[in-house]
Amino acid sequence: MKSETKSETTAQISLSLNGEMRAVSSDPRSRLSHVLREEFQLVGTKVGCDAGDCGACTVLVNGQPVCSCLTAVGQLDGARIETIEGLRASSPTFDRLQESFLRHGAAQCGICTPGMLVSSVALLEENPGPDEAQVMDALGGVLCRCTGYRKIVRAVLEANQPPPPALPHSGHGPVGQRVARLDGRNKVLGRDIFGADEWPEDSLLLRVVRTPHHRAEFTFGDLEEYRRARPGIHGIFTARDVPGKNCFGVIPQFSDQPVFAELEARFLGEAVAAVVGDSAAIAALDLGQFPVAWKPLAAITQPEEALKPGASAVHASRPDNILVGGRVVSGDVDDALRTADVCVEAEYETGFIEHAYIEPEAGFARRVGDRIEIQACTQAPYNDLKDIAAILGIPESSVRIIPTAVGGGFGSKLDLSLQPFLAVAAWHLRKPVRMVYSRPESIRSTTKRHPS
Repeated sequence: MKSETKSETTAQISLSLNGEMRAVSSDPRSRLSHVLREEFQLVGTKVGCDAGDCGACTVLVNGQPVCSCLTAVGQLDGARIETIEGLRASSPTFDRLQESFLRHGAAQCGICTPGMLVSSVALLEENPGPDEAQVMDALGGVLCRCTGYRKIVRAVLEANQPPPPALPHSGHGPVGQRVARLDGRNKVLGRDIFGADEWPEDSLLLRVVRTPHHRAEFTFGDLEEYRRARPGIHGIFTARDVPGKNCFGVIPQFSDQPVFAELEARFLGEAVAAVVGDSAAIAALDLGQFPVAWKPLAAITQPEEALKPGASAVHASRPDNILVGGRVVSGDVDDALRTADVCVEAEYETGFIEHAYIEPEAGFARRVGDRIEIQACTQAPYNDLKDIAAILGIPESSVRIIPTAVGGGFGSKLDLSLQPFLAVAAWHLRKPVRMVYSRPESIRSTTKRHPS
């Protein structure tokens, strides 16, 4: 029976969630993934893309695997929903599958593991003895950036088979014994805490205003009037609100990225401001109305352009646009070319490469007296500590970095991303502030692998 609608945008929806009847008052257009995580605090269901591409958010709806980020909760009145948190109690297959994942080392970073396990349960309960092609087909909607899939496929194939016989004990402690991952159990239970999985109950949300141009000068309008006209907005922050050094970078001698651009933005997606407010205000926010005027400028997009005489400097500290110079010489190059049977001369170009981790950047910050605490996904907590201390102009001893599990990083999460915005906002507002990058925002604004 259809639930009674409370308002034009809110409905009372009843569903079976992990074997228990639950009700939620929600916009019927809300994503199931959002309702599971925000309303029911079932954060074992991960969100990687919000577009149905990665499959990390897979849950069972009436026994069938679906991407919860593409499923409107209004479609689910009376439906049976099972997440990784509930499968252990409802599925005898689940325990065997988890043990097989642990035995094969199939869970690496762990961000895709809940989606893989849920999809595998659906397959094995319908077909207890699948072949490799059937396993690959069943898991085809869940992406893994770490493993290459072979361990995952093998774990599913052998989940319903007896484990291999143990090797004879060597008598030398752990020699000859399989080493289990210390964090493996939490990964296969969906209990590993990633950047978006924990936040203080009274957290405000943050959104970043970014330039839509490759290069542009900009000026702000009346930011205070903009804030007053929008109840629920607690603060707007720009470069003038950075208490310390408006700059960061994972390699100190090359540190040149401002927290917020000042007067001129130098790449598409560079941050110029942050808006912080309660969840309803941020959800309703239209950044297209943010009071900023852009004056697009000629942008340098190719190395050859940057090296031309008179080219504008990307950074004032490097007027020739050269980050670092070097020369490698081995042997007599001229003689080698002269005596070679064949000489080939060509020009090659390679591009920057997106790391494409499944987990988007996420975390929260809170001020505790004269200290700042930041919990976020990071590969370099001590580097984060040094940069945040400089940005806030406080001693390093007043900064606490709490690293979460990292749902893939591959080097990109060595550098700061959202941590400076969270730190500045939480420092000024004295309230916890959290943020999760969208997938387009992550790709547009974070560091890339250099061309080879």
